[in-house]
Amino acid sequence: MKTFRFFVGTHASAGQDSLCLCEADFKASTFAGLHTMREISDPTYLALSPDKILYTFGKTAAGVSVYAIRDQVVLNNLPCASGGPCHISVDGHGEFLLVAGYGSGTVSLYDLNPDGTVRSLSDFRQYSGVGYDSADRQKGPHAHFAVFHKDRDEVLVCDLGLDTVYVYELNRKSGKLRETTRSIRLPDGSGPRHLAFSDKHPGMLFVLTEMANTIFTYRYDPKSDKYVLVQQISAVSDAASDEALMQPSTADNGSIGCAIRFTGDGKYLFVSSRRGYQSISAFRCDPDGKFCFADRSLCGGITPRDFNVFESDDPADQVAHLLVANQDSDLITTLRFDRKTEKLSLMDMKMQAVKPTCILPV
Repeated sequence: MKTFRFFVGTHASAGQDSLCLCEADFKASTFAGLHTMREISDPTYLALSPDKILYTFGKTAAGVSVYAIRDQVVLNNLPCASGGPCHISVDGHGEFLLVAGYGSGTVSLYDLNPDGTVRSLSDFRQYSGVGYDSADRQKGPHAHFAVFHKDRDEVLVCDLGLDTVYVYELNRKSGKLRETTRSIRLPDGSGPRHLAFSDKHPGMLFVLTEMANTIFTYRYDPKSDKYVLVQQISAVSDAASDEALMQPSTADNGSIGCAIRFTGDGKYLFVSSRRGYQSISAFRCDPDGKFCFADRSLCGGITPRDFNVFESDDPADQVAHLLVANQDSDLITTLRFDRKTEKLSLMDMKMQAVKPTCILPV
């Protein structure tokens, strides 16, 4: 089995190992640190372009900036228009960049130069209003995730505060976003956090809510030009009352969703949950895009903010591995998923990292 390289984003301060390039050998159960950067503070989320340029945001003396990085060298940076950024993504053509601002309830669109450097702020959206939980988590807008659609010029933004996934059309010539009728209003108090696509399920999107810890599956209907709900399912398990994986066992119901990822063939989906449940759940995904719970395992740490799936190119290999960024235990842990048994198991393969928050395969 080959080794796998990945970047780690963190909540580390400047002067600490805040941005790391690492390597995992799952057969030998070992990690290796290859490079680190210390000059960027709080690069909590990362994105990689088709040309292998890394994008992130981080604090500086002047505020927060958006960075373009190649081979551990900062190519350029611009001030970040979105306050309290939490998510960044680059489009598949390497032409545009999105930043979601949780603290400010905004999304920023940047256009990129041909060499991958950040050119300018191309468009900007400021959300307003209050959500269902107006006394606490939804006092105002909280844009938590912004991504380019895999198959068409569409941008989707998850706003946790307003229970909405905003859907825009991207005009590549003007660099502007246009509102559509495809935006999705989720049930009150859901708190949409992240979403996922799969090449094996065209026309569908899968939304993970943080507050309700639920997966909502939608299919695009070209006749109505809307996303139609297909299924909603608990992101924890079939038995929400099961306390076997609660840490500590006396924790309040507070289990909230974190990250959502597919296997490459679209047959399995994984979700991480924090607070009450510090775990990863696995789901089998049918060809029609509907889920069935398969297994759940402790993640081996506290606050699994992010994880990613690593698979062999060999179609005969029935094992996938998950690397989990456990922010509040300064630890990256490893889970093994066996496709034959559909079981998740925690491996004795760990790596220390300062407040890890993002795992990005290279």
